[in-house]
Amino acid sequence: MPAARPSADHLLDDDALERSDVVANCAMNRERGLDGVNSYAKDLGLQPLDLLRSRIADQGHAAWLDLCCGAGRALAQAATLLRAPDDSAPNGSVSNGSAPNGSVPNGSVSIGSAPIGANGGGAAGPQVTLTGVDLVDWFDPAVRTSSDLDLHVASVATWQPNHAYDLITCAHGLHYVGDKLGVLARALTWLSPGGTLAVHLDLASIRLTDGTDLGRTLRRLLRESHVDYDARRRIVTCVGPRELDLPFAYAGADDRAGPNYTGQPAVDSYYRPLRTGRPSPPPPPPPRDAITVDDGGVSVWRGGQLFPVPWDELMSVTVSRFAHAEADIDEVELTVDLTWGEFATVSADTHGFTEAIEALSVLGGRPLPDLAALRPEDGHVVLWQRPSDT
Repeated sequence: MPAARPSADHLLDDDALERSDVVANCAMNRERGLDGVNSYAKDLGLQPLDLLRSRIADQGHAAWLDLCCGAGRALAQAATLLRAPDDSAPNGSVSNGSAPNGSVPNGSVSIGSAPIGANGGGAAGPQVTLTGVDLVDWFDPAVRTSSDLDLHVASVATWQPNHAYDLITCAHGLHYVGDKLGVLARALTWLSPGGTLAVHLDLASIRLTDGTDLGRTLRRLLRESHVDYDARRRIVTCVGPRELDLPFAYAGADDRAGPNYTGQPAVDSYYRPLRTGRPSPPPPPPPRDAITVDDGGVSVWRGGQLFPVPWDELMSVTVSRFAHAEADIDEVELTVDLTWGEFATVSADTHGFTEAIEALSVLGGRPLPDLAALRPEDGHVVLWQRPSDT
């Protein structure tokens, strides 16, 4: 059964949500390792170590970002298995508000920040950056003292890296995040070319503020953005960076949603539509210029406006060719002269141009001119002339 829709005043912003017992003190699985029963390999269906080694073989370095990393055990295991034999880096340090290369991501705490192979003398091993981000500082004591890891106590909703990653994972962490779609969209832009993203995302926990389930819509939008979604395992995967433009604005979260498919209490996320999601219909074509000749006179449509000229206001209608070689101009046009001295011209690309010439020639008792043979020096060839007053 879906959770009851919360009232608008109960939706929590990120600050309130992160103080919630469901989020700050949730009993989520924080001890997940690389392999085995409780592992990334089992839960996400990939082996981070294999992906990292493949990237190292291809480019000599690799970087893994684990969002909502829990105790950081998987990162520590990867560091041990990838560490160069002669790596003798000192223990890491703790500094408030620091991040790689000196950036300061919203008051986070950075614990140990040296990539594997970056310390020590002699022949360094492969350059591997292992970064973990978690809202609470429940890192394993052995992990905290590792110089191989770059750990941040920060909200994934606001934390920002300063380089791309070859692997980005989030195992069941988004269940406790408010703006799930915002975090996903940002994480997709952090991938290096050819990098892999794998995160759990329960689409049943995402809905509009009126209670509408967004699951089917989101599956379509992800597919259109070339982002894969395994509905059975509730896993989003993507290779290479993406710009995910979703037509929704985050409205807030509900920490009273109850247990999700994992059996643990989770958070539902609510959004407001920014647009309908349907493409706008193409604009109507511009009005077509046209000319017609009938019993009432000559009518000219130009820019969507009709200019009817009755026969008793017409002085003459002629056709001529104007050419200018240097200006690359070669045009045939009708000239409609009016009885009060004004005139109008009609170009050959006007709809009904040929038919108008034929009709005017017949009405004027004149031979039909050969437009292809018409020369500039022929001047204005009369098609119809107002009869002389007798």
